[in-house]
Amino acid sequence: MVKTADLTKFQPGNIISDAVFYNPNTMTEAQIQSFLNGKVPTCRSGYVCLKSKTDITRSIPADAMCNAYAGGGVESSARIIHKVAQACGINPQALLVMLEKEQSLVSDTWPYDSQYRIAMGQGCPDTAACDSRYFGFFNQVHGAAWQLKRYANPPGTSNYFTWYAPGKTWNVRYHPNVSCGSSPVYVANKATAALYYYTPYQPNAAALRAGYGEGDGCSSYGNRNFYQLFTDWFGTPVYAVEGAIATYWQAQGADEGWVGSATAAMRSWPSLGWSQRFAGADLYFAVNGTQVFPTIGGTRDEYRLVGEAASGLGWPAGGVYAAAGGWYQDFRGGRVYVRPSDGRGFAVASPINEVYEAAGNIGGTLGWPSNRAYRYQDGSRQDFDGGSIFQGPTATVALDAALTSAYVGAGGPSQLGWPVSVGTTAAGQHIALEQALLLRSGGVTLTVRGAIHDAYAAAGGITGALGAPTGAEKSEGTARVQTFQGGTIYSTSAGTYAVTALAAALESGGGTAVLGYPTGPQRGAGASLSQDFGRTTLTTGRGGAFTVAGAIGNSYRAMGAAGSYLGAATGPETTVNGGFVQEFEGGRIVCSTKATVAVPSAVATAHDAAGGPTGRLGWPTTAASATLAGGWKQSYVGGDIFVAPDGRTGAAVVGVTLRTYLNAGGPSALGFPLAAEVESTPGWSQVFEKSVVFVPRGAPASVVSGAVYDTFTAAGGVEFLGFSLGPIARTGTGVRYQPFTQATMYITSSGAFYTRGYLRTFYDSLGASGGVLGVPKGNEYATAGGFRQDFNGGSLFVSGTGAFVARGALGAEYLRRGGETGPLGWPLGNETSGAGFWQQRFQNGILVLRANGTYEVR
Repeated sequence: MVKTADLTKFQPGNIISDAVFYNPNTMTEAQIQSFLNGKVPTCRSGYVCLKSKTDITRSIPADAMCNAYAGGGVESSARIIHKVAQACGINPQALLVMLEKEQSLVSDTWPYDSQYRIAMGQGCPDTAACDSRYFGFFNQVHGAAWQLKRYANPPGTSNYFTWYAPGKTWNVRYHPNVSCGSSPVYVANKATAALYYYTPYQPNAAALRAGYGEGDGCSSYGNRNFYQLFTDWFGTPVYAVEGAIATYWQAQGADEGWVGSATAAMRSWPSLGWSQRFAGADLYFAVNGTQVFPTIGGTRDEYRLVGEAASGLGWPAGGVYAAAGGWYQDFRGGRVYVRPSDGRGFAVASPINEVYEAAGNIGGTLGWPSNRAYRYQDGSRQDFDGGSIFQGPTATVALDAALTSAYVGAGGPSQLGWPVSVGTTAAGQHIALEQALLLRSGGVTLTVRGAIHDAYAAAGGITGALGAPTGAEKSEGTARVQTFQGGTIYSTSAGTYAVTALAAALESGGGTAVLGYPTGPQRGAGASLSQDFGRTTLTTGRGGAFTVAGAIGNSYRAMGAAGSYLGAATGPETTVNGGFVQEFEGGRIVCSTKATVAVPSAVATAHDAAGGPTGRLGWPTTAASATLAGGWKQSYVGGDIFVAPDGRTGAAVVGVTLRTYLNAGGPSALGFPLAAEVESTPGWSQVFEKSVVFVPRGAPASVVSGAVYDTFTAAGGVEFLGFSLGPIARTGTGVRYQPFTQATMYITSSGAFYTRGYLRTFYDSLGASGGVLGVPKGNEYATAGGFRQDFNGGSLFVSGTGAFVARGALGAEYLRRGGETGPLGWPLGNETSGAGFWQQRFQNGILVLRANGTYEVR
């Protein structure tokens, strides 16, 4: 036999753990048979190997060591080993190992009958002959298993076997020869003690070095061979306990403590920590942890079942805490609750755990878990004594027992979608679901689902205008109908729409029997609302409830009904001058032979001021539209109405004025009209925000705008400068000017300046802008009892002394000396010249310029 076991790990005080030795469920009968077949594929001719061995078995009643064995006549060795293991609670692997170590029966290809007679060495002490009462394969296997259990002093037996009692240190001999000596051994568990009762010697160093070979004269091999065979065939019979887990385990009494013997090797959980299973608990120690946490009883069973740290619970985060007769344990991802009724544990993991905690966990309405979370359609569900928690794709929601029953009974997630939230109103408890709403009210369950639910949700659901359902969905004519506290939802081939604020208007209009079912949603805002019913629209607003129908109704709906600037109707449709008009909060709709169009309130006010449809404007021909400058423009038979964005500035613009206004750029260039057109003796004029349009009688129309308009309005407008006699023109020298009845406006690089009255007459007599004075540098102004106006080439002075020009070098010197307000006073004449001088007379002297450039006053 090839040695694979590392005998340096042999512990004389812990040869095999209790958890391994007393586990009868490690192999089935078929697995035992397969194991034997594998050890001896072919038996030597004429011999019966263990794989083929049979024996006559008898029934043995139960006692304190073993349960009853039901004899089966002739039974195979595999069946006998399996049944004895089950009856006596001994690992069948241990029985197989003992059959090999005692008589080599597992591997022997030509065994003798004598080997089967004392197959387990039961009743065969090292210092005496074998007891014939135990002869025979069945007797040996059952008797050995019975004896191994007896060594543990089970309840109901006398405490006889005490000289290798576990939890104490004993001197164990190396060999039957006393002179070979002994050494102290701390016997860690019952299974190791049983092996020493069965074979009361430990291997010495020579035996351990020899493996399956022989050591020296003081070597014994029984317990060495048991350990080595078990390890080679089935793995280690004793699991190492190390590190922090070992410290904790030893502090609890090691094998004899409540934690018990290790039943598995330590397991590493990458990035999490380490765990190890023991008979009485599983121990966990986290990476960078400071404390070992055990799982026990129902907590351990459940934690193992769901996959331990690989499950949604994650790593243990606390110990076990008593609660309401049961207990619970915290994990990083939830808890395991062990209910008091039967000690069963159930995991409650995130996100269900958070919802359960928010509901008060075991102290809340849900009470104790009644199962672990399970797959429920395309989500998860966990049941509790008082209800269930449902985990859907977007939310995790707790429902009490009544709501759970109602929800599941109504179709659950497949028909209603997953719960999104749960709440309570005066109407009762309700669940908002992905595809429905469920209400429990007075023991009655109402659901809102399908197309009606879609419309209900769009209207705000149970907290919206509709409120809670008051009845179940039902058929009514060609519609599906459901009533709510705040209205009704109708579903037809035209769509599904809620009627809420317009419910009273619908009722007063004759209901759906007269108006039909809604064909559109409620539109508008605040108290101004409308809704379509077939070819009729109902509106409600500050003026009351009215219907809008026919061509006006078509136009109203096309605009967006109450959602447009028109808002709700304020009266019924009326007949006006051969047309039809209906007033709305934000305007009116006019239906005439010209067009059916809406008129905003601001435009309607201007239209009414212009005489309405019987005035010059007549009926509108186009819908109101926005201008580039904002505001409104609307065309009529007799002109256009322009209204500024403020809604107050505006008026009608007609005739030549309209044409001139539009040609000059309309409201973007000239602004919006400030008033209606005015007729006067010279012609017609209309004032705009940034201009005036003039239409003189017998002269071309013109626009006063820009710098001319600024000067015109600053000077006093028509009252001061008169009526424009034409548009801006150019003189022969290229000077731009605009004529008025009382003035002429010159447009220069410095601005627009006018000449008027006598100054204009005198200026014109000097050749105006083409004369010696050139263009004005400013407007006329009163000074020292007269008037003065400055030009590029000089100045004009008009006073009681007459009208004169001061120009050139003399004029400049005159102005330097203070001009009309200086010592010379007003001019009394224009400049004259003589031989070698120039001069000009003033009130207080004559200013003379000599040829040498000097000035004098005479």
